[in-house]
Amino acid sequence: MFFGQFDHTLDDKGRLTIPAQYRDLLVNGAYITRGMGDNLMVMRTEEFTTLYHKMKAMNINDENALDQARTLFGSAVILELDKAGRVLIPQFLRDAAQLDSAVKLVGLGPFFEVWSPEKWRSKEELIGDARRRAEHFKNLNLTF
Repeated sequence: MFFGQFDHTLDDKGRLTIPAQYRDLLVNGAYITRGMGDNLMVMRTEEFTTLYHKMKAMNINDENALDQARTLFGSAVILELDKAGRVLIPQFLRDAAQLDSAVKLVGLGPFFEVWSPEKWRSKEELIGDARRRAEHFKNLNLTF
């Protein structure tokens, strides 16, 4: 499971060093794609394949479903870890998420996100509002 937050940097070639805590979860492969916000998502191959099967079952005449597929699959790239635990983030994805050198990694359980620090601060302001957060979460039916 991916959890926690990490501050990292991209090198001049656009490579990101994956934290050791995350690296162990990526040994069977991973994909990177555009996220649901101004960010990127990194998923293990297993989760990406599961997502593919769910999307495959959607109605191709539904424009929302097609837009979702365009976002997730149209910009997906297979990640390959080098010996130093780095992955190359293609320029078009760095541009899409407005990534420069500093990045913020945020674990969300089955995947993690890659944010520019500025965009992450904006998102944190939104999720930091306790009343708004409670309103969002009340309809998620989370039980323990």
